[in-house]
Amino acid sequence: MRTDERTASTRAASPRATPDAAPDAAPIPSQWRPPLREVALLMVYQARLLNLWLFLVMALSFLGAGGVVWLQLRIGGPQGMSQATQVSQFTLESGAGLIAATLASSLVVGDPLLEVAMATRVGVYGVLLWRALLSFSALFLCSAAFLAWSLDMGIRYARQQSPLYLLLVWLAPVLVMGMLGLFGSLATRNAALGMVIALLPLAGALFFHGYLLPIQASHPFFIPYTSWAPDASDWWTNRLTLLGVALVLGFGNWALIRREERLLGDLH
Repeated sequence: MRTDERTASTRAASPRATPDAAPDAAPIPSQWRPPLREVALLMVYQARLLNLWLFLVMALSFLGAGGVVWLQLRIGGPQGMSQATQVSQFTLESGAGLIAATLASSLVVGDPLLEVAMATRVGVYGVLLWRALLSFSALFLCSAAFLAWSLDMGIRYARQQSPLYLLLVWLAPVLVMGMLGLFGSLATRNAALGMVIALLPLAGALFFHGYLLPIQASHPFFIPYTSWAPDASDWWTNRLTLLGVALVLGFGNWALIRREERLLGDLH
C-alpha cells in the first residue's frame, strides 16, 4: 500500500501529469514557415514541374518575330512598314494565342491524378492555378516587351490605338486559345491533342478567311481579326465575343477540374 501511495504521489508531482504545464512545454512546430516564404517555396517548386523548354521556345519566338520586324523596317518605305505592322499584329495576337494554347495544354500532363497526389497537397485546382500564374506571367512579360519595342520602332497597331485597345489585342486570343487548350487536354488527357484542338479555330480562320470574311455574322468569332480589320467598327464586338467564349470555356474547365478532384478524393 505504501509503495502504491508513493508511486501515485510521484506521478501527480511530475510535470507530465499537470494539465497546465502542457501548453507551456509544447514546442513550436519545426515545419512552420512564414507565409511569404511558403509562397516563394511553392512557386519555385511548381516552376520546376513546368516544361521549361516551352519557355525557351516562347522567348525564341518573340526574338525571331522581332528580328523579322527589324528587317522589314530596315527595308524602309511604305511596303516595309506595312509588312512590319502585319508581323507585329500577328505576333501579338495569333502568335501569343498559339503560345498560350501550348502552355495551357501542358499545365496537366500524363496522369493528372497521380502527378498531383505525388507532388502536392493542394489538389488539381491549386496546381493549375500556380502553373497558370507562372506560365502566363512569363507570356505577359515577353508580350509586353515586344509591344513596347515595336511601339518604340514606330509600329501602329490601329489608327485609334489606346492602352485598352492594345490590351484586348493580346488578351482576347490568349484567353480563348488558352482556355480551349486546357479544355482539350483535360477532356482528352493528352497535351498534344489539347494544343491541336486549340489550333483548329485559328487555322480555320487563317485558311478560310477569304470565304468567311464577307460573312458579317462570322466576324465576332475571328481570332486574328486585328490582322485583317484593326479599325473595323465591329472590332470591339469581336473582342467581347472572344472574351465571352473564353468565360464559357473557363466554366467547362472548372467542371472538369472538379471532377478530377472528386476522383482524387475517392482514391484517398
